Amino acid sequence: MEKMASLGTLAAGVAHEINNPLSFLISNLESLVDRAKASKEKGQLEGINLDELKAMSEESLDGAKRIKKIVQSLRTFSRKSESKRITLDVNQVLEFTLSLAWNEIKYKVDIVKDYKSSSMILGDPTELSQVFLNIILNSVQAIADKGTIGFSTYEDDRCVYAKISDTGCGIAQEILPRIFDPFFSTKNSTGLGLSVTYNIIKHHGGDIKVESKVGKGTTFIIELPIGGDNGTV
Repeated sequence: MEKMASLGTLAAGVAHEINNPLSFLISNLESLVDRAKASKEKGQLEGINLDELKAMSEESLDGAKRIKKIVQSLRTFSRKSESKRITLDVNQVLEFTLSLAWNEIKYKVDIVKDYKSSSMILGDPTELSQVFLNIILNSVQAIADKGTIGFSTYEDDRCVYAKISDTGCGIAQEILPRIFDPFFSTKNSTGLGLSVTYNIIKHHGGDIKVESKVGKGTTFIIELPIGGDNGTV
């Protein structure tokens, strides 16, 4: 239910992200078809500038690739969970989730990335995408006008760590111990997002911590055991 609520929040944004490149892709193709028809009728090339043709083709290809990336990301998020976990790169899961949430953040947030982890983990990509998505949406909502969200990964000999930091309004210290409690919310929401996030990480054998200062921002640190080709969980 919580994942469907998250998808509902993003549905309009995903449609918008697909519609933009699709619009100029269709426009470019229609223009090329019209010129091809005119040229065929006259028996010669008509009104076709090679530089313009190159630019239109590159723009169309870029739009098609953007659509493909959005669809791939959405499929990764919405894929039915399998009972067997797979070997994952946390950096790739973060990137997939960022592309899903892009319409929510692109006008409001500057993104800073610092991916340093290289070890693999064993996990469910759908569930971990939901974890990152819940935290990203919370960070966006905590930023009033314009701010920054930082994404970093690192590791030690035991775990991979994913850190998500925002420059939002922060969380009061008296509330901080309760943010993972079911149904606890300071917003008009179900209050289940961070509770679901906590349980997913615990089921992966990991841990999640949060640091926050009012007026300064919030940092979530997710700890996941190294697994797959590097060991077991």
